[in-house]
Amino acid sequence: KALDKTRHRPLLPSFSKFSKFLSKLKVPVFILIILITVPAFLAQSNSKFVYGPSDLGKGSKVAWDKEKIEDRFGASTPIVLLTPRGEVTEKAKLEEMTCDLEQIEHVTQVVSYSSMVGSTIPDEYLDSEITKTFYSDNYSRTIVYADTPTEGDIAFSVVEKVQETAAEYYGEAYYSLGSSVNLLDMKNIVSEDNNFVNFIAIAAIFLVIMVTYRSLSIPILLVLTIETAIWINLAIPYFNDSSLNFLGYLVVNTVQLGATVDYAILFTDHYVENRKMLGKKQALSKTYTDTLRSILVSSSILASASFSLALVSTNSIVSELGMLLGRGTLLSLFTVVLFLPALLTIFDGFISKTTMKANFLREPKYLIKGDNQK
Repeated sequence: KALDKTRHRPLLPSFSKFSKFLSKLKVPVFILIILITVPAFLAQSNSKFVYGPSDLGKGSKVAWDKEKIEDRFGASTPIVLLTPRGEVTEKAKLEEMTCDLEQIEHVTQVVSYSSMVGSTIPDEYLDSEITKTFYSDNYSRTIVYADTPTEGDIAFSVVEKVQETAAEYYGEAYYSLGSSVNLLDMKNIVSEDNNFVNFIAIAAIFLVIMVTYRSLSIPILLVLTIETAIWINLAIPYFNDSSLNFLGYLVVNTVQLGATVDYAILFTDHYVENRKMLGKKQALSKTYTDTLRSILVSSSILASASFSLALVSTNSIVSELGMLLGRGTLLSLFTVVLFLPALLTIFDGFISKTTMKANFLREPKYLIKGDNQK
């Protein structure tokens, strides 16, 4: 009774007339999306990624402090090398390596025993407080300072050159540490994992849809619809010449697919059912009327929550994640409402043949004589 008393008429219209307008747009939009899909796919994989906290919000106190320090002292990123500690010959090798490290572009200073004390002075002559700065029981420490940010193409190039130089003298018997080193390792690892994670997510959703509909074609069309929206979403930073946090890239790649594929499933489910009783055009029109309200409500909620997160959060990574997810939701809505209908009607016959017990209504190829007569 309480539900009946508080029930009111739907605020959104039925969209029966609007569905006819959308039906007319599906072909131009289909052509447009096909034209931009390949550039978007290539662009999103070539975006400039940020792997650590170096891309701080410009308005945050941390970013302000960092800017003031660099203005006063200049940018300086340390790379620490731990090399095996040996006899006198090892000190000569360390001195040669130090000289080579100093020749690397963007290296401003190399701090080691040979550069600060001298390889000819035995460490036994020095106070232990001094020697322990450069030596432990098994390793000697060398600190390489570079005038680069903690990450980026230049910073990673310097790290690779430092590691190559250390490898020339010590093979694999050395360790490298530092923020730039850690972020380079992260870049190499997550770049490889990303393809695997995307494959698992797409394969899992593909399998669920295939089993549910007992169809080979429907999962392809649905995943393609949402993946197209994801590619366009992640390509925008590339065309804006802005960086993209890799955490946001990973999250949106999976969350947008999992959260918005429901819109495509809902639309396709109604289309398949309507197609059993109606022709393609009539089934599509009825599907718009049946589903558009639910899809708009669901996508509006997710987009509003995401954009609110982007506007309210003071953390740049969280804000960027909210913006990506909100924009991705709207793009998924766009592709489901305009791109997917075109796919369903164009590949209607293929869907019928690759779906078990589809039972689509067979449309007459020829009009019976007299059908055009009133």
